[in-house]
Amino acid sequence: MLPSDVAKKIKNYEIQGSDVAKYAIGSFKNFVLNENSKNFDSFIKNIEDVKKILFDAKKDPVMMNCINFAMKNLQTKNIEDVKKILNERIEKFLNYKNLSEDKICEYGKNIIFQDAKILTHCYSKNVLKILKKSKKEGKNFLVINTETRPNFTGRMTSEEISNYKIKSIHIIDSAVAYFMKDIDFVLVGCDAINEDGILNKIGTLNIAIIAKFYKKDFYVVASGVKFYSNKFIEELRKKEEIWNIENDFIDVKNVAYDFVDKNFITKIISEFGILNYDETIEKFKSLEY
Repeated sequence: MLPSDVAKKIKNYEIQGSDVAKYAIGSFKNFVLNENSKNFDSFIKNIEDVKKILFDAKKDPVMMNCINFAMKNLQTKNIEDVKKILNERIEKFLNYKNLSEDKICEYGKNIIFQDAKILTHCYSKNVLKILKKSKKEGKNFLVINTETRPNFTGRMTSEEISNYKIKSIHIIDSAVAYFMKDIDFVLVGCDAINEDGILNKIGTLNIAIIAKFYKKDFYVVASGVKFYSNKFIEELRKKEEIWNIENDFIDVKNVAYDFVDKNFITKIISEFGILNYDETIEKFKSLEY
């Protein structure tokens, strides 16, 4: 797809989650490699325009980090050389992303012990990898998983882990407090991470607050490719996902993400190990992929 088509689908929520970065980066790479401008300045302008189109569609850290890394300090004015550099850097970034996810899985499995009761929220590929790896190594445990309204993405988690014979209890989001007192720890992913905290699916902050009240560990899985140095911006989704109603006295507000302050987080599980929050951030800030 062309970057403009990808951006449109992102804005219409036809592309969501980790697929945002996948399709955006892929479309950007294809555009660069097939851009046929003969003038260098025009070539760079067209690439910058495409970058803006994608960044305006969604502030996705993985997409933004990849494209910014690819375009950083281009010290040549040869179009073919730039194409080669951009392609190599994108591949380097994606290779780092894949390797970091493998390392996260290896570190993350160490927190799961026999007969553990784990509460999770929404759908995180890295969390799922940890659960699957732990099951494959012979550990039996129970996952308490929220349905994650309004799109019920928690169902994806429950169904996927059931294929690996991992037992789960599927609950409504508002039942978290009821189950929290009996779990061993919380394990969630995140959409973005900065120096102050994480951004994750709406409902994560509720879970973090309740976990702190019950003195339960709250682990977050995050790779350095999700580090976002700027302030998070509130994202609202279509109100129709919650309630398609026309009433002058009812305002429907569909907030997509929660910000969870670092003080609620026990440890970050990253490619650098299971570390304290600030220690992890320092590692992320030094990354050059």
